[in-house]
Amino acid sequence: MPSNRTVIDLDGLANLFPHRVAKISDLVGLGISSPSAYRRCQPGGQWRPLFPGVLLLSSSPPTRAQIVRGALCFAGPEAMLTGHDALRLHGAHTVEAGGQVHLLVPHERQLRSCRTLFVERTRRMPKPVLRKGFMTAPLGRALLDTVRRMRHPMVMRALLRETISHYHLDPAALMCELSLGSARGAAYPKKLLAEMYGTEPGTLESSPRRLAQRTGLPKAKWNVRVRAVDGTLLGCADAWWDDVGMAWRIVENRSPGPIGTELTDNGVVVVRTTRNHLLSDTAAVTEELRRAYARAAGRPRPRVVAA
Repeated sequence: MPSNRTVIDLDGLANLFPHRVAKISDLVGLGISSPSAYRRCQPGGQWRPLFPGVLLLSSSPPTRAQIVRGALCFAGPEAMLTGHDALRLHGAHTVEAGGQVHLLVPHERQLRSCRTLFVERTRRMPKPVLRKGFMTAPLGRALLDTVRRMRHPMVMRALLRETISHYHLDPAALMCELSLGSARGAAYPKKLLAEMYGTEPGTLESSPRRLAQRTGLPKAKWNVRVRAVDGTLLGCADAWWDDVGMAWRIVENRSPGPIGTELTDNGVVVVRTTRNHLLSDTAAVTEELRRAYARAAGRPRPRVVAA
């Protein structure tokens, strides 16, 4: 009797997935039931579990690339690779091997780290770059995320010096990023950058947090999301003065188009500063922030909520 059932070649299925790593949901979409997939992961089976809902379609021990692919599949499309694995994909030298895969995810995501995976929730998600098929943090961010988790000063110093020199990274821009980002583990890299490149113009004085303190304005909140009263996300602010509803955005030197239009449309005063301007003319940036604050204080505070 004829049958319409499609026979799935489970042994050849792995070739459909990069690095032979597949999500259960993708396998189900191809007609394989979850119980069937997990039965193949039992001891002595043809497949292995990598992360919750992610399988290695092979019985061999996973390679580093397969573990990284599995971590990204588990964390979802907004996640990106950073740390030592990202540095290696950029071609930079790093002495570390193995250990936890370090991923960046948006701050709203509720993902837990585990033995093989370190999940860092951040409000400063950089624009990812594609390196050998992996969504990866830019080189500078990957370098800083790496050194923030290192514990050996000499190794940290060597990695900073070699990577900055070989790829012509700007130490002042790295200091700026450290100042804006997570404070966890940032103190010693800041100290090293100051010691190694402290003679560079503006390396320390153009730190955004230090510059904000020098304005004499009330204390700002850092890395906040601004929403309308109905909860609609309007935008993000690197620094936020809640008493007057003013946002400071530090942007890349070639950021296309206007930034923060949703904020300004809702009455928020937005100061937009490029990294070049921040590093080259701190006095002008300081004065611009003071003038903007006075302008913001002279009108009713907009009905927005920042967190």
